[in-house]
Amino acid sequence: MKIFKFLFSGAFMGILLLAFAYAIGYATFIENDYGAVAAKMLVYNANWFELLLFFMVVNFAGMIFTKHLYLKAKLNILVMHIALIIIIIGAGVTRYYGY
Repeated sequence: MKIFKFLFSGAFMGILLLAFAYAIGYATFIENDYGAVAAKMLVYNANWFELLLFFMVVNFAGMIFTKHLYLKAKLNILVMHIALIIIIIGAGVTRYYGY
């Protein structure tokens, strides 16, 4: 399917990473000018930021299978993708269940 091909593409990951970098950079300026609570409200707790992270996890997981990262020759890339997936999921668990 065309939508899966796009969701699991490197181009989509590039878009996601640029959006992520812009968002956290913008949050840094908000935090500097208005404080951490404002940055948390406007960026880090926003639904669009969670959606961005969700799409990053989907893309990382999809690329494991579309790029055949489970092969022995690509083991180091597989470990990197799995590590990023675990980090993002861990951040989500901390956000909703941590204190």
